[in-house]
This record gives sequence, structure tokens and C-alpha cells, in this order.
Amino acid sequence: MNYRVEVSTVSPLHIGTGETLLREYDFVTTGNQTWRLNSEAIWADEYDQAGGDEARLNERLAVPPGQLVRRDELRDGSKFVRYALTGATSVDQVREQIKTVNDECYLPGSSLKGALRTALMVRAIRSKQFEPKPDRLGNGREWAAQAWEREVFGSDPTHDLMRAMIVGDSAALSNDPSPLMLLNAQVFTGGADQPGSPVVVEAIRPDVTFEMPLKIDEFVFSPPAGRLHLAERRAWLESAALAEAVNAHAFDRMRLEVSFASQRGLKRLEEFYSQLLRLKPSAGQMLTQIGWGAGWTGKTVAPWLPKAMQDDIRERYKLGRPPKAGRDWTPILSKPFPKSRRLRARRQDAQTVSDVPLGWVLIELKEAH
Repeated sequence: MNYRVEVSTVSPLHIGTGETLLREYDFVTTGNQTWRLNSEAIWADEYDQAGGDEARLNERLAVPPGQLVRRDELRDGSKFVRYALTGATSVDQVREQIKTVNDECYLPGSSLKGALRTALMVRAIRSKQFEPKPDRLGNGREWAAQAWEREVFGSDPTHDLMRAMIVGDSAALSNDPSPLMLLNAQVFTGGADQPGSPVVVEAIRPDVTFEMPLKIDEFVFSPPAGRLHLAERRAWLESAALAEAVNAHAFDRMRLEVSFASQRGLKRLEEFYSQLLRLKPSAGQMLTQIGWGAGWTGKTVAPWLPKAMQDDIRERYKLGRPPKAGRDWTPILSKPFPKSRRLRARRQDAQTVSDVPLGWVLIELKEAH
């Protein structure tokens, strides 16, 4: 079965490359605009202008490229500009959004598939089809639940149910207009606590739609592939069942977030999730959170485990340990975890206040003919 998938951003979305852009070297700002520099073109122009004067060239190349380009050259279509973003910042480092080699934004299929996999894992636990056992958890926190996943989806990549779901990368988005914005994200705990240090990221604006292919490979469920023992779980990947699992997970998370925001006095966050809870996805539509900022409740199954098991996990992996805490640090289990959320920040009355979470998207599956 082939599907055409539309993924529309409900809130800003950041999927990073792991690279950090530096002011004056990778970007400059003018007014409410940020320009991603083409440093190679700027340096090449300096080489041409030097006309063989090596001393002049060395002097010019010691200057950051953002100081070499004239302000009237910062415009769409300039050879010294790769792309533009709405927004400006005083912070000197910006986390880069994933793009093609032509600086066009796209959505990796792995980001969407990972969110669907988490929702199916949660469904298996909550429906009692899988009983998680703490003694099966791994030693390292990064791969702690790998044994659980193998019990649910398959013992190895060959026998993994999700091999039947092939999600391609989306088509690249046009840069006219640019889908990007500059976004300031900070950690908010609520109450009297001050927000954490700002982290500025490139992000996809809300109301941007990606199109990507999704295929369910029916061969792995066929008699010739019977040795894979996947046919009995074919129903998990039916569009209706998949949407039910993903939306159940999403709406349960929204209710958790409303409760958290209400208790912490994060009014804008509470409003966002309260509005999202009122949405009624139609057939084939799913709500989920992907990318940077989804956090503990979005990328793990831990919130759906018994409290005693959650406490055991927190103690075992020392979750929530402050950066400077010693080895003997242990969590206070009577306090909620996680105690904060990473949210978009905005200025209001000369203060930094919390806004919306990142990464919420609406997915729509449509059969491809």
C-alpha cells in the first residue's frame, strides 16, 4: 500500500544538523532579518579584488566574512547570501536546521517514523500486549529500552515490524518565500523560577506543509516471508489502527501537559494544549510531536509506566541530575520529573515569558493512486 503523506506544522519545528552557526562568520542580522552568509563567495570576491596583492588579501581574509560584505549586498538574490530568515537575535550562536545541499528545508522520513514507532510502543504497553520488565533494561540510558523494543517489534532489524513501513524524506520546500524563522527557545519551570539560558535555533514556521511518501511493504506479511513472523501484527500498520494509536498517545500527552502547565502557571502553554485538545482529527489524520523539544513525554514510554517503575528508572539512570552534582546524587522521587519544558520564548512588558512548545504537526495519510 502506497500513501502520500502531508505533514503540516502546528507549532514551530526544529530538526537540527548538530552544527552551530556563528555570528559574522555564518550569519548577520539587519533589523528583523537574519542573513545566512555564503562565506565562500565572500572570500572568493576578496581574492579577486586583491589582484595578486598577497598582503592585502591576507589582511582582508583575517576579517570575519560578515564584516566584509556590504549591507546593500544583503538581499535576496545576492551571491553573498544563501538564504534569509525572519527574526533577529543578539545571541552569537544559532543551531542549524536540516536542509538539502541547496539550502532547501525538508522533513527526514526518520523523524516521522520515529514518532510513529514510539506511539505504537506506548499502545503495546497500555493495551497489555507487552509487559515491560525493569530487569530487561540496558545499562546505558541512550539504549535503555532496546530489549523492550525488540520484544514488541522484533528481535533484530530483519524481524522488526517497522521494516514494513518505508517512510521517505519529504520533497524540498521552496525558499520563496522562506519557510524558516529564527526562534528563541528557553527552559521554563514556571512559578517563581527564572527561565534558563536562551538557545536560538532555525525553525520551520507554523502552517508549513511537507509532502512525503510512505509505503507499507506487503511482501513481509506474505506467505513467502512467513519465517519473519510479522503477519499477525499486520493490523498494527493499517491506517485506521495507526491513526488511533498515534492520536491516543498525542491526546493523553496533551492532557498531561495541560495539567503541568496549569500547576506551574504557564498560561500560554496551557492555552495551546487546551486548543489542541479541541481538535477532532478526521479519518487518516494524526497529531504528534517530532523533532527538538518533544522531550521525555514525547520520545519515551516512561510516563505510561507504573509509578514504581518510573521511580526505579529515575534512580537507575540518575535522571534530572544537575550538571555539577556528585556521583552520590539521587533524585527526590516525590518531586515531578521532568520539572521543566523547553518552549519558545517571547518578550512581554520587558520580561521573557513562555510561549508554545515546538514540533507539533498534523499528519494526513492519503492513498496514492
